[in-house]
Amino acid sequence: MASTAGRRGLRPELLGALAGLLEGPWGAPFTGALFARRVGWREAFFSGLGWLTAGMKGASPLLALWVGQGVLALWARGGGWRFAALLAFLFGGLLFQGLWLAPLGVVLAGVLPGRWRYAALGLAGVGVYGWTGLLLPLGLLLAEGLEGEGGRVQGMDVPALVYGGVLLARNMLLEVVNG
Repeated sequence: MASTAGRRGLRPELLGALAGLLEGPWGAPFTGALFARRVGWREAFFSGLGWLTAGMKGASPLLALWVGQGVLALWARGGGWRFAALLAFLFGGLLFQGLWLAPLGVVLAGVLPGRWRYAALGLAGVGVYGWTGLLLPLGLLLAEGLEGEGGRVQGMDVPALVYGGVLLARNMLLEVVNG
């Protein structure tokens, strides 16, 4: 992997703000940049609130990320947790307009080697956004290419909360302006 030392990437909070402002078909690359991170239930919840106020179909991309990462974590525990992982996958898939494509793409991205995970995240993007979701891996490529370490960054509390907050504020403002 080429060294990225000396290059400064976009701050994760800025990527979260851009994802919230441009959410929808053309916000996918910025939301894809957030896929380089680990998401918790609070971030998924707030992004879901913003998603609902936007009137978009299905569930938000960060909810797909949370469901897929949860399925992988439960599966890794083994034993009876694997049954819980299957249930989480089956019920979680019902939330998305592409049904199980979104969580399946996240699960595959977690287990496939190398560049295959970009294709898997494209599948997740299609499950959330439709065909424009194929732009989602571009954001992940950008985020990973600009990171100082050149690898995945864990912890996304602030960028994802910024995403959900900006998306929610944008939709509230649009509602006031459009009356």
